[in-house]
Amino acid sequence: MEIGNRLRFYRIQQNMTQEDLANGIISVSYLSKIENNQTSASIDALEMLCKRLGIKLIEEEELTLLKELNEWYYSIVHRNKDEAMARYEKYADIIQSTNDSTAYIHFVLFELRYFLLNREMDKAKEQLSKINLFKDIFDNQLSYYYHKFVGLYHYLLNKFFDAKNHYKLAERILNNSIHFEKWEEADLYYSIALTYSQVGKMALCSNYSQLALSIFQSIYDLKRSAECQILLGICYLRTEEYSLAEENYRLAAKVAQTMNDDNLLGIIHHNLGYLYSLKKEIHQAIYEYEKSLEYKKEKNALGRLRTIHSLVDEYYKLNDLEKCKIWIDEGMSLLQGEIHREYKIHFTIFEHILEDSHMNFEKYMEKEALPYFEKQENYLQVLKYAEMLAKHYEKKNKYKQASLYYSKTIKALKQQNYIY
Repeated sequence: MEIGNRLRFYRIQQNMTQEDLANGIISVSYLSKIENNQTSASIDALEMLCKRLGIKLIEEEELTLLKELNEWYYSIVHRNKDEAMARYEKYADIIQSTNDSTAYIHFVLFELRYFLLNREMDKAKEQLSKINLFKDIFDNQLSYYYHKFVGLYHYLLNKFFDAKNHYKLAERILNNSIHFEKWEEADLYYSIALTYSQVGKMALCSNYSQLALSIFQSIYDLKRSAECQILLGICYLRTEEYSLAEENYRLAAKVAQTMNDDNLLGIIHHNLGYLYSLKKEIHQAIYEYEKSLEYKKEKNALGRLRTIHSLVDEYYKLNDLEKCKIWIDEGMSLLQGEIHREYKIHFTIFEHILEDSHMNFEKYMEKEALPYFEKQENYLQVLKYAEMLAKHYEKKNKYKQASLYYSKTIKALKQQNYIY
């Protein structure tokens, strides 16, 4: 890495301004030119700048550290949380004393991915702000990681179109590179498939799922293969090919049972519940959702909230309001701040429905629920709740308001690519 890039990188890492670094050594304008590789400087000046930053002038190759950092990244991607945490604690100390800026930058990027693994979104946001200050010095490989991780960051915030754009930039870099392993390629394809699923592009979701599945099967990664089978099941579900969807879920379940993977089994039974819900087999849907909760660990709050919300839906269809209330209370007890805001909205809507409070229901839907899902570009939920509100107004003979929310329903359908 050029010395100017190194100086800038370490200065930003240490929260130093150019004035802080240059003071008493060279002028700020001269430092700016050095950092932008627009001029050279004397060895004496560079050594003084490096000394102030606590780094050496000559960069050393530390291939062993870089190899270990890549192993840490592998454990993060494959969600081996215990190993990822142990390695993080080890490298967080080591990296402070390294003179290898290449390893340091990899650590900073992989640290962002580690925060995303743990859903530490505030830390991820802060890390991303710092990375954005020096991302222009990245080579193709680092740019690939940057776009892939930013894609995941947006995905976890339900900003699926932003996620897709960053993933596609990562894919463009990957397609023109020979430096990535097959599992990395498959992981990106799987991430893209997930995102297309969220924006309703099911043909593209299926295509990328098949690409990922083919690679994971070729390297005998059973768990990731099962995840692809689940995603293919979701694709078939969205196109109402229920028998093919169930076939893929059952194939995934066999793998999950072989591996004793409770997390996968929880996901599979949830999706089977949704399949039966779409087929209007409500009691079977409830059975599968409750089976899903048996496998989902207490610490998996988000997964449990998703299934509890589905149970509220099913019991409401049965007009079993008592069970609805029980599950709403259970869901509310799991909420943890902004990261679970979506489910707070879901449960609050049902609370207003159960209270039969038309004014509160209308106000909450118009001022809180729909604006939130529109801002998140979560068109599936916009579609669901805009239609619900339109039907509500239609029953009350408020046809102007009903027309407004039916229009929102149509717009959401177009965004989902269901109609043109």
